[in-house]
Amino acid sequence: MYGKHGQNFKRYTPSEYKTTIKMKFLENLEFFATYKILLLLVGLAILAATFLPRFLSSSPVSMPMIVLGIGVIAGLLTIDIDPGFMYSKTKILESVTEIAVIIALMEAGLKIDRLFGWKTWRIPWRLLSITMLLTILLIWLTGWWIGGLVPATALLLGAVMAPTDPVLASDIQVAAPNKGAKDEESGKREEEPHTEEDEVRFSLTSEAGLNDGLAFPFTYLAVFIAASGFSQEVVWSWLATHVIYKIAVGVGIGYFVGRLAGKHLLSISAYSDHSRAISGLASLALTLILYGVTELPAGYGFIAVFVGALALRRFDPDHSQHTHLHGFIDKTQRIMTAFMILAFGIVLGLGFLSGVTMAEMMIAVLIVFLIRPLSGVLGLLGSGLPKKEIGAISFLGLRGIGSLYYFYYAINIQEFEGQNSVLNIMMVTILLSIVVHGVLSPVIMKRLESAKTK
Repeated sequence: MYGKHGQNFKRYTPSEYKTTIKMKFLENLEFFATYKILLLLVGLAILAATFLPRFLSSSPVSMPMIVLGIGVIAGLLTIDIDPGFMYSKTKILESVTEIAVIIALMEAGLKIDRLFGWKTWRIPWRLLSITMLLTILLIWLTGWWIGGLVPATALLLGAVMAPTDPVLASDIQVAAPNKGAKDEESGKREEEPHTEEDEVRFSLTSEAGLNDGLAFPFTYLAVFIAASGFSQEVVWSWLATHVIYKIAVGVGIGYFVGRLAGKHLLSISAYSDHSRAISGLASLALTLILYGVTELPAGYGFIAVFVGALALRRFDPDHSQHTHLHGFIDKTQRIMTAFMILAFGIVLGLGFLSGVTMAEMMIAVLIVFLIRPLSGVLGLLGSGLPKKEIGAISFLGLRGIGSLYYFYYAINIQEFEGQNSVLNIMMVTILLSIVVHGVLSPVIMKRLESAKTK
């Protein structure tokens, strides 16, 4: 039989037609049931992200761990989705993780009070120039020797796993800005002025903000080697374009737009709750503008967002508007974090890790317990910090959502041999980081604070 436009279609008997309609109805019913369960779970995750951090600040159970547990249970009991989408829906996953990272970068930058300089930022410079490069090198060698990955794929693993994640590290970062900000009407401080940030928290916050952008050159290098092999021409082109040019564009645009935003945003009064809420939206708008305007000329948008946030933060730093700008982006970041961790937990509950090999698990364990801590200690030798603080900074470099973004970005440009193994290692590493760092970070930070008071 042929339809109106000549296309061939099957003639159903009445019983076949009823069976077909029933099957489609059940499929749609199953989809809507899953969708409603997901809505419920997202609501619970956002609720947990909003209220739990204040109660769990000194507890060995963190908010990400609880949200992760909700996701795992849901994946085991109620959700019926093929976890293989982690390998196939790469474009969507790249976009979602990208948004989560840029929001986290803005949130991190807006709460750093320390003046920018070589001396005041000496610890972040060491973490970027020594620790990060050592981490990439050691992960590359480990992926090559233990995981059996080809050199280009092993380099991709090192590049994507090196950055400390700004999304998951928010609980061990510096506090919100301007607890002692000047009141707009009276000009008086509402509370005590803010004090100098704790060195451990400041170092982890600044590292998470900067190394997410600086991991990009090595991701690109892995892409180039996978596409055309290693050569002197590839290296020089990489250095000129993806190291010098892109970083310079990101820093330049970030600083200029951040200062311009500070000049205008801080001149807007926010006396009422409504006007404060509206002004808070500007931080989200600025995040997207900074990222978009930097990516257009092929600069590093991640660097621009963080540098722009720093530039805005240093513009009249005692102005109370900073509190409103950070408050809104902080809430947005909490929602994104809850959503991402929930999705991560659901994927684990669906059985994603069932295909992970022992070699992949061993590499993940080495990254969390040996490679990052060792690289951190070596990078901070001679820094003048107490040994306990060096140990804390070295160990608490969380791996997380940023790694997933870099991975999906790379494989959407160039296919890598053994790329699924890289994803498996990342998923195990992120799981270990959420659980291990979630349990130990409150204990470590509490001991550091107790030692300072003695």
